[in-house]
Amino acid sequence: MSKNLALSLLCLAAPCAAALSIAVSGAVAQSGDQVPKAQVKVAMLDLAFYGKRANDIFPGDTAMASTATTVMRKGLTGQPGITFFDSATVAKTASGPKAMAIVQDVPCNVVVACAREVGKELGAKWVVMGKISKTSDLIWIFSGELIDVASGKLVYDDSYELKGIASEMVPKGAEVFAQRVAKRVTTPGSAVVQ
Repeated sequence: MSKNLALSLLCLAAPCAAALSIAVSGAVAQSGDQVPKAQVKVAMLDLAFYGKRANDIFPGDTAMASTATTVMRKGLTGQPGITFFDSATVAKTASGPKAMAIVQDVPCNVVVACAREVGKELGAKWVVMGKISKTSDLIWIFSGELIDVASGKLVYDDSYELKGIASEMVPKGAEVFAQRVAKRVTTPGSAVVQ
């Protein structure tokens, strides 16, 4: 290779290398070169059904709590930044001796102190619980709580009045609450009570 050709190639290669170096450093700067955010651990107890104040209970009404539970689990499972405990692990812990000592003859999924104990045993930062209440055929109440396990504070204590056909409205209420929970638990400094 002649000296002139080598010199010409070197002159062309230098700006390309410089441009590549600038592009790579710009990409690192844009990404922030940050360590990925730690996953936050969330446990959720099955939602309870409450129908004592309903004018009547029909077959399938109690299943609305299971429907809402399924929708909420689906809404929280796989969310970026969330490690979500599976339902079998949560149920086993909720029926364990420490949880049962708190509630005795009452289901764990309706007692905040029990839900918090489940969260402690699992090492969760957050616990989600709630209930579906029927007041009439067209009026249902979705109640959801988000508990900060460390402090025991209710960060969310929401109630939504759901009017309409239960099989359509209950899943919508559960979906809305799951979205609120997902946003809250993945926001830095989110243990502040509102």
